[in-house]
Amino acid sequence: MQNRWLGRLLVTLALLTVIAGALWHFLDAKTRKPAEAQSQIAKSDFRYHYTPPVISSSAKEVETEPERDAAGLPKIPREKVESWLAKHNRSATSLLAAFRALNDTNYLNEAATNFPNDPHVELAVLARDEFPADRRKWLDLLKASSPSNSLANYFSAQDYFKNGNTDAAVNELLAASDKTQFDNHATETRLDAEELYLDSGKSLTEATTYALGDMAGEDLPELATIKRVDQGIADLMQQKLTAGDADSAANLAQMGMIIADKLNSGDSGKYLINQLVGMATEAIVLQHLDQNTAYDCLDGQTPGQVVQQLKQEKAAYRELAANFQAAYPSMTEAELNNYSQRSQIYGEIEAMKWVIQQHPPNNPQK
Repeated sequence: MQNRWLGRLLVTLALLTVIAGALWHFLDAKTRKPAEAQSQIAKSDFRYHYTPPVISSSAKEVETEPERDAAGLPKIPREKVESWLAKHNRSATSLLAAFRALNDTNYLNEAATNFPNDPHVELAVLARDEFPADRRKWLDLLKASSPSNSLANYFSAQDYFKNGNTDAAVNELLAASDKTQFDNHATETRLDAEELYLDSGKSLTEATTYALGDMAGEDLPELATIKRVDQGIADLMQQKLTAGDADSAANLAQMGMIIADKLNSGDSGKYLINQLVGMATEAIVLQHLDQNTAYDCLDGQTPGQVVQQLKQEKAAYRELAANFQAAYPSMTEAELNNYSQRSQIYGEIEAMKWVIQQHPPNNPQK
């Protein structure tokens, strides 16, 4: 039972392979409508939340199958969640961890009521669109509490694009371009969730698995918002080109490339899914430029050259994902935990490469 469970758990922690497969279509869909793109990401969210049979921490007895939420995640007992919340004085981040673990919006609403000025809470409210009638209020709160975080401006830009206020959207893009920070608190979300699951009695491997699922539940809707921003930029570029304003279109393309750079660097760049969406961002804006003209925003390269590079990167990710998928059945639990730690420190791509080094392709393991 232990080996069988561990094998399925390895599939779970190889979730980036699954996500990558779901996102190849997303990556290629440069002209897909925003609603369709969000739907595509939402579908991958459920594939992301693959959950193995739950066993006791001692691995000696199989526990009673817990109640599961709509995504298939096991719900830890509410009394354990409440006990953990009491230990943390029902802080903003602890309430958010409880919300994600049980998929209970009562905890999110409590956090929103008690901590409306906390950026973690504001981002969670916006990512889930919990209060659509008050969305502008929450956007302004996030901008005020996170003045250095460009993500707040991008969320605001998406709202302006949606409502047809392109001038305000462009102003938000300009403000975001001048900021170096791009923080969706993914690592904090992951660590808070791990702490909750460990406190509830889960093993380290279980806690890591479920924490990754909770993090995905926040990351994917946020990426869908970024995708809609990209599409808003692309639509506005087309309008400028139709009006004969090539310079404005090039400036907008540069803003899109800056978004891609933010997705691909820093803490954001540690996650493969963010890098894939960064590649999609580049593809979306580059399609509207003359493919054979060199642009300053592309460091003197042509869009055609950059697109070719993206194709090569995409092929490299495909190979990496395939080799990782072939390697994970041979991983030990110690290697699995090592992989988790390395992904937090060095990023998931480097961690996947480490796994492949331990289990090289075409080299059967004992």
